[in-house]
Amino acid sequence: MNIQKVKFIYAYPFDAGRRRLFIEKDKGDYPEIEKVRDKMRYWEKLWEEKDSEHKITETIYSLTKTIPDRSLECFVVGGGINPMSTPFIMPVMSRDGERTNEQFVDVMIHELLHIFVFKQRNYFEYVAKQYKDESVITRNHIIIYAFLEKIFKDLFNSKPLDYDVDNMTDGYARAIEIVKTEGYENIITKYYEY
Repeated sequence: MNIQKVKFIYAYPFDAGRRRLFIEKDKGDYPEIEKVRDKMRYWEKLWEEKDSEHKITETIYSLTKTIPDRSLECFVVGGGINPMSTPFIMPVMSRDGERTNEQFVDVMIHELLHIFVFKQRNYFEYVAKQYKDESVITRNHIIIYAFLEKIFKDLFNSKPLDYDVDNMTDGYARAIEIVKTEGYENIITKYYEY
């Protein structure tokens, strides 16, 4: 098993565009280039430490039973965008201010899960039929939150941070509700059938 490590890259052109947009649209403060680069270097060390200590990436592989075909390059920017898996982007700032270490680790696991399960077409076809009345965001996040709950319980003896957020976007909140109702173990068992 050869699981690549996450590589953090400062996304200068994209970050410069976000910074310009913030200035032009008067959207508030945007972190300076050096602050973004410093945070990227800090996160690189933090992730290496947490991943080494808790075997996070190995656990994701073990649970998802897949290794991504693509690189695990995580592009770091100042803000003005949500974290995402495609492309793999991690902004320093969230809607509530600078991302904490705990939020960073939680979001990294969330986005890595998306990258790892992306190829599971048969499972997502099943989900599209089984949960046809749910939004795409909800359907895409059912397995993510099931795996997150298992990972956080097993590795950190806690719950994913989103479980305690009151103002979650509807699709995400609904996925969490489904996972809590059906049980993360049952959803993961169903994933293995595909």
